[in-house]
Amino acid sequence: MDVNVASPLFQIEDFSVIYPGATPLSHLNLTIRRHEITCLLGKSGCGKTTLLKALGGFTAGSTAGDILFDGQPLTGPNRNSVMIFQENNLYPWLTVKGNVAFGLRFSAPELSRQERDNRVLAMLETVGLSDSSRRFPHQLSGGMRQRTAIARALVADPEVLLLDEPFSALDISLRRRMQGLLKQLWQETRMSMVMVTHNIEEAMTVGQRIIVLGGQPATILLEQDTDAEHFSDRYSTEFLHLQQQIESIIY
Repeated sequence: MDVNVASPLFQIEDFSVIYPGATPLSHLNLTIRRHEITCLLGKSGCGKTTLLKALGGFTAGSTAGDILFDGQPLTGPNRNSVMIFQENNLYPWLTVKGNVAFGLRFSAPELSRQERDNRVLAMLETVGLSDSSRRFPHQLSGGMRQRTAIARALVADPEVLLLDEPFSALDISLRRRMQGLLKQLWQETRMSMVMVTHNIEEAMTVGQRIIVLGGQPATILLEQDTDAEHFSDRYSTEFLHLQQQIESIIY
């Protein structure tokens, strides 16, 4: 693993977001570490997605405090980050290959068409969609559409991947397959990822670190490292004990 694994990537310092009639985040302090999958857990409406969007440089309300990225103030959309949402937002008139290639024209204009094609085909191979490259979104299963969205994000080679409940609409079998894919991609790339989820088991299975948010405005209820061998088995005593602890905190 990279020697900088524990170094700060995002530093959230006394950060607040204020909407008319609501303050989802107030004076929040948190560090997101580099080369980890950090999972944000909590009830609906506790500010998880608000925080995720802020990490991407997108906030609709008034803000106070600072978010630092690589030690520098984040003042707008973060070009080093790509977001993946629960709705995959694929372009229905483009094929799988076309969807994955779309962003490369803007994120890597220096590449030739052949270089872009090679990168896209390699990414489709990585996510297991080589045989479906000519299909359109309406011809794909839910998991295939989400894999296409992940491939579209990863092909741009971002430094950070921000995921907003990307698997919540999938059945449990497919959801676990997608969790495995995300973990595999992380093991191969050590890309920094921040994922919002309601699913405690998913956070413990996929992430190396869990941040539990709660309250209005949100506060940090728990920070827990889960990148340990005894958390790799979802049926182990240690896994179930921590799962119950987190449930008691959230609910």
